[in-house]
Amino acid sequence: MAAVTSARRSTVVAPRRPGLVEALWVARAPLGSPPRVALPDGRPSVVVRLGAPVRWVHPLTGEAETVGSVLRGPRVVPGVVLPAAGAESWEVGVRLAPWALSALHPAGFLVDGHRPLGEGLGVDEDALAGAMRAAWDGAAGSGEAAAAAACATVLEDALHAAVRRPVPPADRDAVDRVAAYAEAERGLVRSVDLAREVDRSLAGLHALLAAHVGLSPAAFLSTVRLSCAVRELGVDDRGDAVGVVRVLRAYVDAGYPQREVERFTGMPALDLRRAVRGMEDVLASA
Repeated sequence: MAAVTSARRSTVVAPRRPGLVEALWVARAPLGSPPRVALPDGRPSVVVRLGAPVRWVHPLTGEAETVGSVLRGPRVVPGVVLPAAGAESWEVGVRLAPWALSALHPAGFLVDGHRPLGEGLGVDEDALAGAMRAAWDGAAGSGEAAAAAACATVLEDALHAAVRRPVPPADRDAVDRVAAYAEAERGLVRSVDLAREVDRSLAGLHALLAAHVGLSPAAFLSTVRLSCAVRELGVDDRGDAVGVVRVLRAYVDAGYPQREVERFTGMPALDLRRAVRGMEDVLASA
């Protein structure tokens, strides 16, 4: 399925082996693409950049880092992604299962962090990128969707081959059920409700997520709430950075009690306000 998102064309590819990989997409734009706001959603991710690298800007510090192909941990704080101006943007992205970093075992859950893909997964980045480009070229005669699927499949296979420590099936199933329930309820439940959903004590749920996700139940719920709240308003977080920040600004200015803001978003009210201002400043100068 292909969709034009602002200036970039994005094709969603269904995983061949659901489990480790939840979703794949390929996005291309001939001369860069619009800025994006990367929202927390409780998932780690992988992005292989076959085009130009991007700049990742932390909204609280304003620090910018040039980033190529990466393994990224689950986010708690949103970030701003600035594609290179005047250069081709070509990304192949993967949303991983919440427990994926426990299986891939890159020495930590990388919460609000990332590692170069080669370092994080022990793969040869150049060889992987070359194989993905070759797969695209080989299938391009059958159309863009076929080329995207062939390209993404190379990455999906590489991720499955990179698993170092398989997660016990019972734990994997429990984390999947927690995530599915949290998303079905838009994150608007309590940690104890998640525990009941998987027939565990609250302490048992904490231990499960600590072992395989790297987030507490409350933090995981906050990431789901924030992403669901933005997407339910019809804002495309992959292409409409201004729209995402506008939603967050409206929430910040609504005057909710500080304790409620932190519970809902996982961020102290002052930090959220600073993050929104930081994102506004970055987008204004982009």
